[in-house]
Amino acid sequence: MQEFKVPSSKSISNRLLIIKYLSKSDKIIKNLSLAEDTLLMQDILNQIDKSSYNYIFCDNAGTVTRFILSLLALKEGIWKIDASNQMRERPIKPLLEVLKNLGAEIIYLEDEDTLPIQVVGGNLIGGKMIAINSQQSSQFISSLLLVSPYIKGGLSIQIDEDMVSKPYLKMTIDLMKKFGANIKEKGSQLIIRPSKYNFEETEVENDWSSVCFAFEKLSILKGEAIFIKNLYTNSLQADSIAITYFSYFGINAQFENNGLRISYNHENIYKGKELLLDINDCPDIFPSLALVSLFSEKKVVFIGIISLEFKESNRIKAMAEGLRQIGAKVSFDKDRFTVDGFQEKELINKPILIKTYDDHRIAMTFAIVAIKYPNIQIDNNDCVSKSFPMFWENL
Repeated sequence: MQEFKVPSSKSISNRLLIIKYLSKSDKIIKNLSLAEDTLLMQDILNQIDKSSYNYIFCDNAGTVTRFILSLLALKEGIWKIDASNQMRERPIKPLLEVLKNLGAEIIYLEDEDTLPIQVVGGNLIGGKMIAINSQQSSQFISSLLLVSPYIKGGLSIQIDEDMVSKPYLKMTIDLMKKFGANIKEKGSQLIIRPSKYNFEETEVENDWSSVCFAFEKLSILKGEAIFIKNLYTNSLQADSIAITYFSYFGINAQFENNGLRISYNHENIYKGKELLLDINDCPDIFPSLALVSLFSEKKVVFIGIISLEFKESNRIKAMAEGLRQIGAKVSFDKDRFTVDGFQEKELINKPILIKTYDDHRIAMTFAIVAIKYPNIQIDNNDCVSKSFPMFWENL
């Protein structure tokens, strides 16, 4: 049985780093992610402690950018915050509007509602109900939640029923509660009272988003079973739903020995001619699912795709472009993405270069199918280090 080594969860790691920073604890985080995003978060938090005036560069890291914005609005000082051109195009306006409402002074240094900005921090005053548009990203609310116990007067947040990636919000809430935050859920409202985090030594579980590439590899190449360490049934991560979604494509998964054993059985493939998958709560597993849809001999329809437009790339267009290059019949609009057929003869022996748009998940998704079809190449191998530094070793 092969072992597929996946990194620890950067989603959990980045939340824990903010909580630990606010708690001023020296307790360790075991199995902390080595992804570029998490290393960047650590570096920025170290920078913040060194000066009350700082230039903070968040590169192309959406989670880091959004979490740091709220933290710096809370922390006394004058902060200039910028990011890569790609990150400048990703939405942050809803978060900035709420921070200004809470008392942060935000100055746009170039274009309105986007980076670079200057933040004068240290004056956040809560004690009020706020609402935030979270149809583009749940990270806006998570960002506010993580710092909310330290806002004067606390905070009450009205949750948008149409928000994307709700399980990521639950992850944030569960981690906050674990380390002492006074947070109550009342219907569609979250009420956070002033409190302090009591951070203790903890360990990060492995990353379910990365596990999808093991599922994808087995779905396409078949072969012997694969074992993945440090995965558990009670995961905080939304992407653990991948077990269910990939089961429709023949993957059988069993928890054993503090990990997950996966195998392929063609008889387990979903028997219907059309398969509908809602990825609103788990958009990061979409690229791998869309790729394995090619080999399923059925029409696969994805709904809940709205947030895909605002990732490291526009993943709707990037996946459609790449899939069409390798012979897939693809259609999409703002509400759904459909994969309906695959002409393998268009792929064999034809040189194909996949444009990744510097998006780590696009690169990894097409790298898997390139094992089966070596004439496929991707235009950027290095971008995978954003979330999965040991990806190429696994292949």
